[in-house]
Amino acid sequence: MKDIVQRIGIYARSETRLFMTAVAAELKRRSGATITLYCGNAQEAEFYRSADPGGVFDDLVNLGECIAEQQRRLPEGDALIAESRSWETRLGTTLNFLAVAHRHLGRGYSLGGFRHPRSRISEDRHYADLLKHYCATLKFWDDEIRQRRFDLILNGGRGVAAVAQLHGVPYRVMTGSRYLNYHYWAWNSFYESPEFEAEYETCTDEPGAELVKPYFTHLVNRSRFIDEIRPARLLVRSAKEVARHTWWRLNGYEKAKGYYLGENLRYFARMYRDWRRLGRLATTRLADLDKTPFVFYPLHLEPEMALQGLSPEYFYQLSLIAAVSRDLPAGVLLAVKEAFGAVGRRPADFYGQIAEFKNVVMLHPLELGVDCVRRAAAVVTICGTAGFEAAVMGRPVVAFGRHNVYNFLPHVTPVTDEARLQEHLTQALGAEFDASAARRAGRRFIRAIVQRSFDMREYNYIDLACFDPRSVSEACDCLDRGLRAAALYATKRAPASPWALPT
Repeated sequence: MKDIVQRIGIYARSETRLFMTAVAAELKRRSGATITLYCGNAQEAEFYRSADPGGVFDDLVNLGECIAEQQRRLPEGDALIAESRSWETRLGTTLNFLAVAHRHLGRGYSLGGFRHPRSRISEDRHYADLLKHYCATLKFWDDEIRQRRFDLILNGGRGVAAVAQLHGVPYRVMTGSRYLNYHYWAWNSFYESPEFEAEYETCTDEPGAELVKPYFTHLVNRSRFIDEIRPARLLVRSAKEVARHTWWRLNGYEKAKGYYLGENLRYFARMYRDWRRLGRLATTRLADLDKTPFVFYPLHLEPEMALQGLSPEYFYQLSLIAAVSRDLPAGVLLAVKEAFGAVGRRPADFYGQIAEFKNVVMLHPLELGVDCVRRAAAVVTICGTAGFEAAVMGRPVVAFGRHNVYNFLPHVTPVTDEARLQEHLTQALGAEFDASAARRAGRRFIRAIVQRSFDMREYNYIDLACFDPRSVSEACDCLDRGLRAAALYATKRAPASPWALPT
């Protein structure tokens, strides 16, 4: 790796902080590269200083402080708008497009997550603050990439990914593949990777590559939710939240300036109330649909990177349900199932609106999504796990998201023109659909995933120290292979955004 990487920038992510420190150490051992770590605040920077006695990181940068300083230098009024327009011209899109995925500044774009807890940022910042935030972020990364001359940037949000592409600097972000516990290095902030499509072309469809259960992290989170939704556990969680928030305030932690304590406590109460409401509305079990053809749509959590972040072009869930309900042929139902993490975040009338459609049923939330996919005549998704599961199982998929890594498969139909939705659904449900060929394509896709990913084994994003050293080495191997072969990869579809992969 020494011949291709000399200067690396890494964006700190709390959920992988110990694993990424180990990856950074291995990359430094292999390449001798200078590594700069970007932390969100002073507390995070202090953590890494204490966790890095070997000096893996050559420099630690307090990103929050640096961007705040950039914001103070920005002009006001018309001059700020001119600066914003200048960046929009360079990027080929609006700053509002960047904001769609921001939980605070882009809160309004979470149409199905209206009751997500409010924060000081979401309440105190105005439109000018949004423009300042993104102008400052983009200017910071523009200067940083020029000055440090990075060969590689790992992790980071939409801003750094966009600027990295402007400078032609490789950007990679570690993300889960949704198959067992395999992870891969995505090439952009939409979690796309041309490596899967390239590998797919060389793979066989030999038996043995099958999806038989949900991916590892989903099972962990499902079990955790079922345990924590009990009243006693919610009370304990509330008490811990009060204690944690008090500790942060007393010690001057930046986290204390985030979500309001009262908002979080009310959210816990809504979780229990909405779970009980779902128990009354979402009563359909898979067994009830045994003799009825249905299309499966699993609701997406909002706000969440997996929706607004990966599909900023389309994130209107109620509109999608209405459109699919409208265009389904007679005798076919639309089965909708809630995501565990969304309970307590929906608008007050959200479930009631869904219940109004005569050809829509709400599945019991404890039904396993993978079982719903297996039983469905087709799956409709934006960018969720069910679309991936259907793709690898060989079920027809209609995908409203434009960046899914499985969109290239022959039995997956990306929706770019809603006027053609009826046509897409008719084809997916038609007798001419070749289920056998789709299953073979799904097996090839799984083999491509395994070949271009690394196994995180028992890593669960909860016990952050529980990772296998083999995963560290394999992650670096996977990164190295992708960087070396980068020139050989290209997507067959035109970019859908300024940050889509180059053709």
